[in-house]
Amino acid sequence: MGKSIRTSDFGALEDGRHATLYTLTNNRGICLKLTDYGAAAVAMLVPDSYGAVQDVIWGFDSVSGYERTKYYLGATIGRFAGQINGGRFSLDGCTYGLTINDHGNTLHGGVCGFDKRLFSGIVAETENKVAFSYYSPDGEGGFPGNLEVQATYTLTPQNEIIIQYQAVSDADTVLNLTNHSYFNLDGHDSTSILKHTLSIHGEEYTDVAPDGSPNGRISSVADTPMDFRNPHEIGERIGEDFEQLRICGGYDHNWVIDRRGEGVRMCCELAAEKSTRRLQVLSNQPGLQMYSGNYLDGTEIGKNGVLYAYRSALCLEAQLYPNALNHPAFPSPILRRNEVYHNTIIYRFLDCVYTRNMI
Repeated sequence: MGKSIRTSDFGALEDGRHATLYTLTNNRGICLKLTDYGAAAVAMLVPDSYGAVQDVIWGFDSVSGYERTKYYLGATIGRFAGQINGGRFSLDGCTYGLTINDHGNTLHGGVCGFDKRLFSGIVAETENKVAFSYYSPDGEGGFPGNLEVQATYTLTPQNEIIIQYQAVSDADTVLNLTNHSYFNLDGHDSTSILKHTLSIHGEEYTDVAPDGSPNGRISSVADTPMDFRNPHEIGERIGEDFEQLRICGGYDHNWVIDRRGEGVRMCCELAAEKSTRRLQVLSNQPGLQMYSGNYLDGTEIGKNGVLYAYRSALCLEAQLYPNALNHPAFPSPILRRNEVYHNTIIYRFLDCVYTRNMI
């Protein structure tokens, strides 16, 4: 399927523990780098149709960057992706208080979510796969249940990166996992995402309240800047005088993905501005959060000393709807005791030409 998986030291955390870097390659020119800290994607080196290779996601040169960042670069998000309004929810007659970290809400698991946890990694070289596991004890972040979670990355010969999340809890709980990679298909050192072309397979999106969390209303994308049913540049309508864009300073919304049966289906397709690279995102989840990098302040220094600037990358997060706990009409995020949670996300790269000596 590919070459052997390499492991190397990725630096020390503040508490002295060391993180590991895992490097996977396939025989068609793609290289995937991962770390056990936050079960995060560190790099995706992808050729275009001319064989030119670029690293298309944001990341850091060592684990210290991931420990200090507030932007969730490449990380596994948990226990709950997106907002939980007011940092509280009720389940089976009990109310749970969570850590608050975003406009009075809990965002991406709270103050210390899965992005700040050191997972254990197991390599399966014959399958070109790394499985990261983490045990989240009852009460961590305020969430109920002892949770065992696994995040598995597989790099396939078809130029797909398959992420599979699986989890089980010993008590009823809530769960919403996703990956938070920032993409720029012209390279992580490119300066804007606005001329990338995007299509989203969704006719509706979830409105947000002034604090940025979904308010329970589902609206049609028709005749609004939220309409990506036909591919167009991300920057084409991002500056329109539209309340939902004003609230978030751009796009930071959940699209309701068109459902045609169960299982994995297409969510979106992204095409580069300057290169020929294209990315398809597929998932079995009902929502896709697209975030256009509106809150980046231009101070984050990433790989090779690159300054990650405002709107220079975007996130495509396949997941359940944010704030679903507070809106019964949304797909339920409740994970019952001993049930098994499954989430599959596929990043499929197109128009890649095999090239040697890329690493």
